Amino acid sequence: MWKFLPVCLLVACAANEQAQPVNRDDSSDQGRIVLQVALPAESSAPTANSQSPRKTFQRRGIEGWLDATGAWRINAEVHHGRLRCGIYETGIQLGTGNPVCSEVKWLTDVEYVTRLRHCNSAVRIHSGSGKFPDGANRLQAANCVRVVVRCNGVC
Repeated sequence: MWKFLPVCLLVACAANEQAQPVNRDDSSDQGRIVLQVALPAESSAPTANSQSPRKTFQRRGIEGWLDATGAWRINAEVHHGRLRCGIYETGIQLGTGNPVCSEVKWLTDVEYVTRLRHCNSAVRIHSGSGKFPDGANRLQAANCVRVVVRCNGVC
């Protein structure tokens, strides 16, 4: 009898994890937002080589830049706290607001650049780049960046 107890507990835990309610609204196909953080985009020091001027943003586990052409890059640590797998995507959005980015008017939609599968409580680095259309005009006005992480599956 006691030999089967661990197996029964394992099956019961797996059944409980699968029995979580599923959100059936329109956004369920796109995933659930698991992280949103607004960061100030600050002008960086000019570089010696002929790169266009950049604005940088960072906080613990997140760093990135934007340039005058609308090109951007992000590196972000994404944490997954479950054993079963989920698919995570990371993107950014440009906006203009106060210096701490607490009241922001968003100028662009979120542009997602990474799509990685996380399992077994993994932490993975999402790293990628993109380009906003008509970025030169928006970059001059932008002083805030929103980093967004969304997840599909067990999150």
